[in-house]
Amino acid sequence: MNDRAAAWDEAPSGLLVLADDGTVLDANATFLQWVGRPAAEVLGRVRLSQLLSVGGRIYWETHLSPLLHVEGRAEEVALELRGPGGRVPVLMTAVVAPDGRVRVSVSSARDRSRYERELLAARKDAESAAERTRVLQDVTAALSAAVGRDGVAAALLRTTPSLAARAATCWLTDPAGRLVPHSATGEEAGSTGPLPARSWPRAAVVADGRVLVPLHGQSGLHGVLSLLPDDGAGAEPPDLAVLTAVGQQAGAALDRAGLFDRSAAIAHQLQQALLTAPLPQDARVDVTTAYRPGVESLEVGGDWHDAFHLDDDVLGVAIGDVVGRGLDAAIAMGQLRSAVRALAGPDVGPARVLGALDTFVQRVPDSTSATVLYGELDLRTGRFRFACAGHLPPLLLERDGTPRLVWDGRSTPLGLNVPGSERPEAAVDLVPGDRLLLYTDGLVERRDRPLPTRLDELVAVGARSRALEPGAAVRSVTERMLPAGEGHDDVCLLLLTWLGAA
Repeated sequence: MNDRAAAWDEAPSGLLVLADDGTVLDANATFLQWVGRPAAEVLGRVRLSQLLSVGGRIYWETHLSPLLHVEGRAEEVALELRGPGGRVPVLMTAVVAPDGRVRVSVSSARDRSRYERELLAARKDAESAAERTRVLQDVTAALSAAVGRDGVAAALLRTTPSLAARAATCWLTDPAGRLVPHSATGEEAGSTGPLPARSWPRAAVVADGRVLVPLHGQSGLHGVLSLLPDDGAGAEPPDLAVLTAVGQQAGAALDRAGLFDRSAAIAHQLQQALLTAPLPQDARVDVTTAYRPGVESLEVGGDWHDAFHLDDDVLGVAIGDVVGRGLDAAIAMGQLRSAVRALAGPDVGPARVLGALDTFVQRVPDSTSATVLYGELDLRTGRFRFACAGHLPPLLLERDGTPRLVWDGRSTPLGLNVPGSERPEAAVDLVPGDRLLLYTDGLVERRDRPLPTRLDELVAVGARSRALEPGAAVRSVTERMLPAGEGHDDVCLLLLTWLGAA
């Protein structure tokens, strides 16, 4: 037994045993050294997610924990531990044992990262032949996800670096068939002057130091992508064959965009209709909401919010996000929002409401994996009880305190909870003037910035809005977090202000 204990503690990898809720039941000396904590502070006291970085914690709760419950294992997942000297990159492999406990092996990723960099350098020559194919695949993927003419133009401009260009302008045809500058990156749209009058071929051509890529669709010429090639050290000459293929893909995307634009307005009217339920009127509380339709996609989304009285002294609030887009997501959103109202009651409580929703979503497949935060505010005392199924944490804006994200009461998205287990809930005691901001992921998620950074930005922006009246505060948060000109997904916000019992 002593030899086994020594082998356990001296293993070069971190070894853990977790309960089914993620609580660390046992850990070897290697892992405890990485996180810089003694065994007495860890074993039986904290969950593995609490020892991860903010991004790792969210990834564990929304992806890894559900994956373990569904498939029973997860292999070589890159995460970051919070160590005494900063973040520790690791690779985690976890397996659910027959007794329900989770066996976890955590290995250092530093050596692996160094090896991968060396391997990439060694394969540089071999990969150059495949680069053109990868570029075309990236462009095709971007265009396939683009919606509307604006979305296609934006997708093309985002791929400018991959096309070996340092600037680009997208010209699109107007209703009269004339080419007009639509948008640009790295230069002002139209700053290069009008395009030459010509009969546009289907192949990309070089003219006056620029590469002109015609965007032909089935119905004719939709536009031209004008690229200024990269002339930096080591820059490759433009690949006209690849650029011609890009133009063909963009032309087909613009064909689809024309059909979609005609239905986009109707789709968004439906979304607005689903979110216009009257808000509760009560002198003890103020509920202010906002909805910002997505800029990156014109499709109807599954974001929603709601607020309603459970009785004269309890207010129920909810915010959620259904996975996917389109009418199916909108229908699932409406069903889920109605289910919350039907299941909630004065003596039910947030945890039991989410537990009942787990059963409900089994009958509504499009609602599975939806994230929901449901809470109940006692209008007499200011106590806010809530439970969070995979949703982003609410922002607490205390009248006289420091704004902070509330990470308590969290569990997996709907339909992914361990059967028979109760969902956790938490409570926050508000004083008159305190606020809670609930929001969907479109407010903070960006491709070009990590989620922890964006959450820090939200806390700072929320702090600057505390002195504003609720309507102005919501406008301030949305304008600062969603600057004009930046793409974003659908966004729902609900600002809850307790004014006091009297």
